[in-house]
Amino acid sequence: MPGATKLLKQEHRSIRVALDFAERMTSWIERGEDVSSEALARLMEFIHLFVEQCHHAKKEKIFFPALESKGVSTEGGPIGVMLADHERARALIQEMKGAVEKYKHGLPKSGERWARAAWDYSGLMQEHFGKEEEILFRMADSVLTPEVQGVIVADFQRLEEESCGPGKHEELRAWMRELASRQT
Repeated sequence: MPGATKLLKQEHRSIRVALDFAERMTSWIERGEDVSSEALARLMEFIHLFVEQCHHAKKEKIFFPALESKGVSTEGGPIGVMLADHERARALIQEMKGAVEKYKHGLPKSGERWARAAWDYSGLMQEHFGKEEEILFRMADSVLTPEVQGVIVADFQRLEEESCGPGKHEELRAWMRELASRQT
């Protein structure tokens, strides 16, 4: 069974598929092409369920506290930086959600508002993942034993089932791959 950091990295790959798709849709909007409001809404649902309810929740409720218990500082440390990124991401998600609702109703400039927030969100998340993978996860691998990581993984699985439902996590990954394979 993979450790907690490996599982979180796997989730980063799935989220990067969504970010790539968001960037493609942003480019289409900026070129004045018609983008399906359903595709935007489904992307936002993926971000809400997979990224917020599962991925960030795993880190905030399970992973970060485990690191804190091993002496990794929140205040002024890498966990504090990650939490600040999560808050900024949540603000951008709210901007995108609001713009999608307006886009569904054909309101002017709503697509452009979504695109700006999506670019910012994608950039933030890509940078965030880099910081986690290069700094925080390496730190975690040095302070969390394989046994502790195994407990964390079991807690991750329980959280997934409680917050998304049994099998929903894998369904969301497949759904995003299918959605992202579309050309428009």
